[in-house]
Amino acid sequence: MRYIGLDIHKKHTQACIRNEDGKILSGERFKTEADDIASFFAKQEAHGPLSVTMEATGFYFWIHDFIVARGHPVIVVHPARIKPLMKAKAKNDRNDASMLAELLRTGCLEGIYVPPPEIREMRDLTRHRESLVRKKGDLKREIISSLDQHGVMKPLDYRISFTKKYIKWLRSLNDFVINEKLDLLEATVSKIENVERLIEERWGEDEDVQIIRSVPGIGLVTATVIKAELGDVARFPSAENLAAYIGVSPTTFQSGEKEWGGPVRHGNSRVKHVLIEAALVHTRSCPDSKISRYHIRKRESIGGAKAAVATGRKLAEAIYFMLVRRQPFHAH
Repeated sequence: MRYIGLDIHKKHTQACIRNEDGKILSGERFKTEADDIASFFAKQEAHGPLSVTMEATGFYFWIHDFIVARGHPVIVVHPARIKPLMKAKAKNDRNDASMLAELLRTGCLEGIYVPPPEIREMRDLTRHRESLVRKKGDLKREIISSLDQHGVMKPLDYRISFTKKYIKWLRSLNDFVINEKLDLLEATVSKIENVERLIEERWGEDEDVQIIRSVPGIGLVTATVIKAELGDVARFPSAENLAAYIGVSPTTFQSGEKEWGGPVRHGNSRVKHVLIEAALVHTRSCPDSKISRYHIRKRESIGGAKAAVATGRKLAEAIYFMLVRRQPFHAH
């Protein structure tokens, strides 16, 4: 077995190859392009089985898939988790690749979850929609700011902003900048609708999505976001692990006989946001469920903001068991 550590960058990749005894057999630098990667591995494959590791970057997916397709196991590691183990005297690509190969050989690496192509596609689409929604909000705020700068007050009979009637009134002002922003706003809304139609076509009948959607207060987009960000829930050993990944679990500190809680952990902000929002919608649409009653008790004892996070955790745990057991939501 040969152990290969790859320090990958957009333009070039540094490789280090070690044998089972830890001896460095060679180090090579090549372009981060399919042909060059294939050429490198073709040379190494002539000497027997290979095991490969690399750090997770913003573009590692295609490299991971390319190597796996050649039949080699690949461990992808989180840069922050591997940093304490990287004890090279000088920080450079060659030393990083060398340490990665050595840690792989000694079995010290814990790989991260690499989502399959379908989940990545879901993430790309739902994150694209999230970006468009942010742009829509920004444009609305910019239009309102333009009105404020000109001292133009919204007529009293327009209680809700950005309805068709309200937009028609904005157009009637004949302000060039406002009209330009309205054009962008309408185009952005159209793009959001396109994305949502595609989500419906591709994953509207997905079994996991349908199970998640069985929760009152969760629609198609929210269910798709949850599946896209979580991937296969079977990778989490328990509901508590899932809640910790999302970032809705409080931190627990202990010293001797004393134990106290701290703020919730950092986690996946995207799924955390939609879960808390869905939990609040659920409490309004299904007030008699266990989750809704839990929210009421928590709101009375710790306040609305903390109760929302705690209810988000309850909802996350419920979704975990629903997906593991392949059962729809039960309110009671």
